[in-house]
Amino acid sequence: MDSKNFSDKSYLSSLALMYANKYAYEPPDGIITTDYNALRFMETYGADIFPDVPVVASSVNNAKKPSPHSNIRSIIAERADHLGTISQAIQMRPNLRTLHIIGDNSPACNSLMQEIKKIADVIPPSVTLNFTPALTLEEMKFFVSTRRKNEMIYLLPHFKTSDNTFYTQGDIEKELAEVSTVPILVSWSFQLETGVVGGRVLSAYNLGRQAAFSLIRLLEGQPVIPLQVDANIHKSVYDYPRLVSYDIDPDTLPKEASFINRPESFFIQHYKVIVPSIVIITILSLILFLTYNNLQKEIILRQNKERIIVLDKELIETQKVIVSTLGEVIEARSQETGGHVQRVAKISRFLGEHIGMKEKDLDLLETASPMHDVGKIGIPEAILHKPGKLTVEEFEIIKTHTSIGRDILDGSSKELLNVACEIAYQHHERWDGKGYPNGLKENDISIFARITMLADVYDALCSKRCYKEAWPQHRVFSYIKSERAKAFDPQLVDIFLSHEQDIRNIREQYSDIKDPLTTA
Repeated sequence: MDSKNFSDKSYLSSLALMYANKYAYEPPDGIITTDYNALRFMETYGADIFPDVPVVASSVNNAKKPSPHSNIRSIIAERADHLGTISQAIQMRPNLRTLHIIGDNSPACNSLMQEIKKIADVIPPSVTLNFTPALTLEEMKFFVSTRRKNEMIYLLPHFKTSDNTFYTQGDIEKELAEVSTVPILVSWSFQLETGVVGGRVLSAYNLGRQAAFSLIRLLEGQPVIPLQVDANIHKSVYDYPRLVSYDIDPDTLPKEASFINRPESFFIQHYKVIVPSIVIITILSLILFLTYNNLQKEIILRQNKERIIVLDKELIETQKVIVSTLGEVIEARSQETGGHVQRVAKISRFLGEHIGMKEKDLDLLETASPMHDVGKIGIPEAILHKPGKLTVEEFEIIKTHTSIGRDILDGSSKELLNVACEIAYQHHERWDGKGYPNGLKENDISIFARITMLADVYDALCSKRCYKEAWPQHRVFSYIKSERAKAFDPQLVDIFLSHEQDIRNIREQYSDIKDPLTTA
């Protein structure tokens, strides 16, 4: 209706005529109005425009029972909980001395002022209610910017200032909240998210829901209460950062109070990574603790250098077994076999040998490569085990396993875990820079990750997965050749293709089940 800007009789009569013509042949089944001006419009014109159409009026200040001569069947009163908001203000600031009530000159606002005056005698005498006259926006901004700590502002809904300037919903609240030296309280939910502190607010959602239920009852032929007042439409809602900015302790508010913009804890933000990491670290710590205890016992029993060296080697082997076992656990969760990580490890070592890696680096490569997909522990099983093609959103979630793997393995002083971290984080980077997560290219990608990627892709394509059948070997080798200098390091591809039979033999040696497709 735009009645806040245009409310003269000629405009309203023209609007009524337009509605009458528009709905002459197809009248609505029912009507819900949502403010006082709409109610007055329906009281004046509704019976003529919409005869026999039931009307429920919602969000009405100073509401009275509907006239029996109109088609308004029920009115849902919008009664702000002024006392609740003011009482909670006193709880927040026990030293409160003056509460300034700021409103405009509209009939609705004047009605609200009268409601507040009626409860003035139940407010503690130490608190003075100051009803300010209507002001311009600049006057209001100056007023709120010069308040002292023992004062607060109670801002009623504003749409027009004293100089007859109109503002859209929430604009005045934002302007005042930016400069106010004291908390600004409100009692309407639409005033929130503007920088005000909050209060015992009316829920527009609950008012609308109550109106909808009432209209449905009318359309079903059931009776409704002519004048409805529901205390459950109020909720204590506060803006958490604004409370903190004014040094207000949220614990001073009632237990049922809710908070908007409250920051999540670090654990809630990162629990998908933290929980799996804790589990893995606990397992590793327990195994290493038991291994360490065994080592100490052996040292005490033997007390000779040769035995210490042997035990050191056993500890290193134990670390390798732990890493390998964790790799197999991850593959099992992905519904893949432990043979996959063994084959990736052996093929990776083979490629490393043929590019001239040192023995120490070969050992690190073979031991760390099974951990390339450790980050999949943080991926939901519904996505991990999905048969068929992933959606774009699901693939974005799958891609996070590289970062999760890095977070799990990062920060160790052990060279083995550092190499495993590089592989887990970079094994989906491509030679041409089109991979993820960082779009690294060529030699910027760790050699350990480049080798593991080629071995992993080869074995994965040769194996059956929940989302695909196994490829024949000749198709796999053709694909790898086509991706030379694209996905894969060209030097590695050349070595790989020149030792095709050796690669086949490694896969055959560590195969889980003989599959005729893998030898075709």
